[in-house]
Amino acid sequence: MEYNPQSIAIYGVGLLGGSIGAGLKASGYAGKVIGLSSPASIDAARSMKIIDEGHGYDALEAVAARVDCLFLCTPITVIMKTIKALGEMRLPAGLVISDVGSTKSEIVACARASLPASVVFIGGHPMAGSEKNGVAAGDPFLFQNAMYLLTPHASALGPSAVEFGAFLEKFLGCRSAVVAPDEHDAVVAAVSHTPHLLAVALVNLALRAEGSHPGTLKMAAGGFRDMTRIASAPYSMWRDIFRTNKNAIRPLLDAYIGILRDVQSELASDGLQGRFEEAARTRREIPSANKGFMRPQSDILVVAKDQPGVIAEISTFLAGERINIKDIEVLKVREGEAGTIRLAFESKETAHRAVAVLSAIGFTARERD
Repeated sequence: MEYNPQSIAIYGVGLLGGSIGAGLKASGYAGKVIGLSSPASIDAARSMKIIDEGHGYDALEAVAARVDCLFLCTPITVIMKTIKALGEMRLPAGLVISDVGSTKSEIVACARASLPASVVFIGGHPMAGSEKNGVAAGDPFLFQNAMYLLTPHASALGPSAVEFGAFLEKFLGCRSAVVAPDEHDAVVAAVSHTPHLLAVALVNLALRAEGSHPGTLKMAAGGFRDMTRIASAPYSMWRDIFRTNKNAIRPLLDAYIGILRDVQSELASDGLQGRFEEAARTRREIPSANKGFMRPQSDILVVAKDQPGVIAEISTFLAGERINIKDIEVLKVREGEAGTIRLAFESKETAHRAVAVLSAIGFTARERD
């Protein structure tokens, strides 16, 4: 059975909430999209035409009573507070509630304890993001080809997680998968949360080296920057993640410390070859979206129509201004419509020139931090 909600509310119209609204509109979703957020975010979302109707956060109960689906797109602790508040409200039977939190066990447990059996809760985690924040960074192609993990709380009153996932795939272009909440948290702890802590620790290590060997940070090349790029994210974005997934992260840190001790011993005995070969084999099996360079690159993102010759057109105009593209990557595509292209240049100044050139001929382009 196909899930086809006629009205959707987005609670928290920021980057993810705004991108959900933008994706729905760009893909031809015919239902109504209602935003609940701050006045500034609602005004911006209206001007971007990614919502049909906007209200403040205090209108949650009134809006939830008349929509088919509600997305909670706020930080994790706010998601759980909102779920508890919803549990005290009069909600229509069959209402589907989902969220976009990066951890799932505590959120699903909160929904199980707080929400009535008459509504359907399907936890969600779109594994996509941006270096930007806020609704202004909303991208209709943000979820294109990204994994969207779903962790349902069992219910027979509405769509299954598979049916809900099919709806997301149709209108957001993502790839959905259904997993148990604890399995989700274990996986993201390994591939996202622990690596972030390691990147932070590596930068702190380099900072210590700077103290005893001035100039260390200035000599940090592309490899170091690639490994530590995620360390630039503010702690406010990660605080809730670490608080709600520490039980999965702690044993991974212990395991990593053990691996480092093994590497230390292998280094002393010149026995690192096997470890390098195993890592190389494993790394080749991981899809890669980013490329490393010996020198730092400056990126821009360009939104372009999905049509023959568009990349040639971009490169021709840049070549005419003697701007050399160092790397190019198609990040997100909605077949037959449009997509986002990443272009890399040798310096920030060159990237700035490229944005100016492309903007002047009608492309939507911006520098990537």
